[in-house]
Amino acid sequence: MKLTLAWLLTLVLVSGARADLPSVPDTALQACLDELAATHEWRTPDAVTDIECHNRGIRSIAGLEQFPQLQRLSLHRNDIASWPGPTLPRLQHLNLARNRLTLLSLDSLPALEELYAFRNPMDRLTLGELPQLRLLNANACRLTQLTYASLPALERMYIFNNQLEHIDIHQLPALQYMDARQNPMSDELYDDMDAMPGTTILHDGNEDDW
Repeated sequence: MKLTLAWLLTLVLVSGARADLPSVPDTALQACLDELAATHEWRTPDAVTDIECHNRGIRSIAGLEQFPQLQRLSLHRNDIASWPGPTLPRLQHLNLARNRLTLLSLDSLPALEELYAFRNPMDRLTLGELPQLRLLNANACRLTQLTYASLPALERMYIFNNQLEHIDIHQLPALQYMDARQNPMSDELYDDMDAMPGTTILHDGNEDDW
């Protein structure tokens, strides 16, 4: 009887906590949001600032644009295969590591400071104008192309263990550290890396050795 009452109480809390919250199509993501709503007593979309749903079998993030105050989104180790490009004006932290992304294109995230996309089977990463991005981790993907429009605040970049032959290192004015090891880059690019003042860049030297 006690278990039944506890179960009913949980249902009431979940239902009451998210009474005014919008729904999302993905059932696994919805279940996680329901649990978070009960824990944090969310009542309105503006109350949702931090979503952490790890290893839940989530396939789609459609609907998250309904939470305009979202600052932190962590979806590590799920089954997400695409990023639909939702407008999240306050998002500062985004973790999409260990999903099923085959490509990733990010823009319209003016507050984004940290991006974790490592261990996705993607060959392309395209970053638009991300004025606040300070940290990028795209280690151990399958990247053959990494392009960006404007990353004026980027300080740390991790692109270890990819298939990149080239990356533009000359339009990153705030860069302090880059790990570019285990990429088939040219010796000319390595020379350019070594010549950058005030920046530490790890690389493999001669391309035949990597």
